[in-house]
Amino acid sequence: MSNTQFLAAIQKITAGGLPLDELLVAANGLEPDHARQLYQVWISFNKDNPLLFIAHFNCSTLLQQVGDEQGGEAELKAALALKPDFAPACINLGSSYERRGMAKEAVDEWRKGVEMMSAVSGDAINYKTTLLKQISRVLADNQALAAAEIALNQCLDLAPDARDVSEQFVAARLSQCKWPMTPENSKVTRRQLLSRLHPLSVCAYTDDPLFQLAASDKYVRIMAPVEDRTTRFDRRSAPIETNRKLRIGYVSSDLRHHAVGYLMVNFFEEHDRKDFEVFAYYTGIKADDPIQARIKASVDHWRDIRGVTDDEAAAKIAEDGIDILIDVNGHTRDARLGVFARRPAPIQVNWLGYPGTMGSSFHHYIVADDFTIPAYAESWYSEKVVRVPC
Repeated sequence: MSNTQFLAAIQKITAGGLPLDELLVAANGLEPDHARQLYQVWISFNKDNPLLFIAHFNCSTLLQQVGDEQGGEAELKAALALKPDFAPACINLGSSYERRGMAKEAVDEWRKGVEMMSAVSGDAINYKTTLLKQISRVLADNQALAAAEIALNQCLDLAPDARDVSEQFVAARLSQCKWPMTPENSKVTRRQLLSRLHPLSVCAYTDDPLFQLAASDKYVRIMAPVEDRTTRFDRRSAPIETNRKLRIGYVSSDLRHHAVGYLMVNFFEEHDRKDFEVFAYYTGIKADDPIQARIKASVDHWRDIRGVTDDEAAAKIAEDGIDILIDVNGHTRDARLGVFARRPAPIQVNWLGYPGTMGSSFHHYIVADDFTIPAYAESWYSEKVVRVPC
């Protein structure tokens, strides 16, 4: 929309003749700053409009897009003052608090939203489920595990088929050492909970290697479906060039102040640079600590792939011409299973972060010693075991 059309829309608002549906269309065709101004003018001239809360909500989104969290929060509060049960505004307001490091305020806001939705049906079920998921996630991150478990149990009542909620519910009980870790919920049986266990939780639940392999296999088939495995990034048959250094890529969320970071920092510093070119692909939380600084300084290439899609990350890895791609996460938090499913490197390896089997067809090897994987256990791994001396 041109400046002329923008000014025409402003004039129509001031004359009292721009309905909300036309405002939405007009704002959609503008640059964010002009769209924000359009909403703010409309709001000032339509104080008695029954749909005013929608304009406040849309204006908040535009403000948050340009980093004005507090301005966005003011608009969300205005929307909720007009319509207290408007769940999208409640969800976004809590998320804004969380981004500003205000975890308690975020949880309090989401809890208010849950209380406003005592009777739920249709879309309200999805909104209430989202609110409870947000509450449980932030509580768990802040080690309020008992409260997180309560929220997850409520969530299961609403969404008994939600695999991710089942996984988090069991994980919360595990973290509290509560047994049995798979109690029956009013809507979910113990058998259903067991069938939805995350591979990492299975490792705590049982040492049965066949169960662990089956759980990993099922998880991979759900989280990395076949359609994700055949893409333009597939380099499983790519020849390894012999006229250059071998390119090794490490994908990890833990190259920072973390147990894995402490284990690997000297490893990277001592890595053979004569025959190998080393790439690090970081997927974890934003960090700026001495361990990460040392790792960054010791690799040839540091790639931050936080917040990028699996397609984008796989494209970058393929573009880098990686020969051996190492999954340092395995089935742990912030893993990028979907990246490996796209096979951006001809050889892909599971190492260090997860000593169990990935249960996938696209992790070709696992590096281990005789203590980690005894010889008799190899048949329960989907990967070929590459042994290092103990």
